[in-house]
This record gives sequence, C-alpha cells and structure tokens, in this order.
Amino acid sequence: EDLSNWYIRRNRRRFWGSELDTSKKAVYQTTYQVLVGICKLLAPISPYTADVIYRNLTDEKSVHLADYPTTDESMINEVIEKRMDLVINLISMGRNSREEAKIKVRQPIQNIVLDKKIESIISDIDSLIKEELNVKDIVYMDDLSEYMNIEYKPNFKLAGKLFGKDIKDFTNYLANISVEDIELLNNDKLVITLNDTEYKVTSDLVDKRINSKEGYNVAVENNNVIILNTELSQDLINEGLARETISKVQNMRKSNGFDIADRINIYYSSNDEYSMNIKDYLEFIRSETLAINIERVSNVEDITDINEYKVGIRLEKLDK
Repeated sequence: EDLSNWYIRRNRRRFWGSELDTSKKAVYQTTYQVLVGICKLLAPISPYTADVIYRNLTDEKSVHLADYPTTDESMINEVIEKRMDLVINLISMGRNSREEAKIKVRQPIQNIVLDKKIESIISDIDSLIKEELNVKDIVYMDDLSEYMNIEYKPNFKLAGKLFGKDIKDFTNYLANISVEDIELLNNDKLVITLNDTEYKVTSDLVDKRINSKEGYNVAVENNNVIILNTELSQDLINEGLARETISKVQNMRKSNGFDIADRINIYYSSNDEYSMNIKDYLEFIRSETLAINIERVSNVEDITDINEYKVGIRLEKLDK
C-alpha cells in the first residue's frame, strides 16, 4: 500500500523525467531496493511469483539462493515516519470529508484549516496535502471553534451505570464544560463532584459530537482535525471543469492506444456555457494532455458527460 498507492504515485513525475538526473536515479534506486527486499520477504509464501520478479530485476539465478533480509536499524528514521504518517492520515480524513460533502477530488477547493499545534511538524511538507486534496491553501489556527460546534453528552450506556441518579446533573455539567476540563477529559484526568459524590470522568464516558458550521465540513480522528472550506467560487468550479476535461482526454488517449509522449490536437463540440467556462484554462488543458491545439468544432459524435455538460471530444495524434 505504501509503495504503490503512495510512493510510486507521488513520484510518477520523477519516473517520467526526460533526463536521467540525480532525482530520477534516486527514485529508481529506491524502488529497486524495495522491490528486491519484498521479493525476498515473499519468497517463502509465494515462491514462483517472487522468483520471477527477482530474476527480472537482478539477473541473478534465483531469489531462493539469496539471503533472507535483516533489519538495518540505521535506515530507520522514526521522526520522518511519524511526520509522513500524520500527513497521510490527514489526507485520508480530507478525502473522506470531501466525499461526505459530495465534492469530487478533481474539484479544487479554496482552503483547509488545520490545528496550529501541528504546523511546526508538517509545514515544510504540507504541499503534499495541497496536491492530494486539490486545495489552494492551508490555514493553521489556534482556535477551531469558529468552524465547528462541539457538543459533549453522556455515553449513556456506560455513564448511566456509574452516575445513576446523578446522570441528569452530569448531562448539565457536560453542556457547559470548560476548556480546562475538556483538556483534562482528553487525558482521562478529569475528576468532578456532583451532589457530594466524586467521579473520575474518562473519555469513554462522554459522547463528543462535532457539527460543522455552514460552509465547512469537519473530520476528526485520533485527536487530528481537518476542516474543509466547502464554498466554491465560479473560478474554482471552472477549474474543476477543466480538470475533469483533462481526465476525459487522458482516458481517451489511453483507449486510443496513444503513446505517453504522443502530441495531439483536441477537437470538441459543446454549448456556449461550457466553452466560456473553460476558456481561461485552455493552456492548462494543453500542457496536461500534450495537446498542441484545442479547437471548438461542430458535430463531434463521441459525446461524453463532463460535470453535467454534454461534450463531444475527438483526438488527433500528430506525426513526430
């Protein structure tokens, strides 16, 4: 999962680089080292597949003649791993939040809000979050309350047994809980007194409910918070339309059997609204699809749906 859906995907532009520079050599060397190691680990479980891949990679006789890998602790950097795990977790939360808000991944959004306390940990690599969540900006805030409402209520299944007749007073206490007590609650150190009875309140006794304020969508997991600005300007909507168009063209390139480096012309037919909305992004579409020209014509038969617009698209491969 980390190799294919993160490392390889995140570094695809380095793999595609036209020059064999230091960056391209490094990404190939890293991938080679990991794949060889995986083959050795898989050999006892999947002997034939591991052997074929290993021999193709190394030109050696067999993976079963190689030493089983051992841990090189000098290569482990727990600080980097924790930072990257946090970034990956925030991206996963953001994608789920996008899905909940019914905003496609290819639709750019203006910003997301993160807790100020993690800024020093990830600020130099938060560009990964911007790219993966297709967001223009990241805002770090000390106080997240202006974007969400938080309600604290008893987890009646557990709290009812402990508080008994005091459960109503416990409910009233949680409705007005202070910031200081919330901090104690989060660390399972909260002790309160109700009707002369002392109770130790742990986080499992409390149901924390988070509601997003209008224009935002909040996701919370393991004390991490990510808040998406769900308001879409017309410029953002138009860029999302351009990105969807690029995706359609790339899929057509693939189905037409074009080489990854082939230059093309794009011919499209559409209504005036679609044409007007993408006009500021034609250069972006050209660069992403390796198109030399994009021309609006009439009566293209291959009709596709792009964000509810009916658009005809035809591609022409150019001679090298």
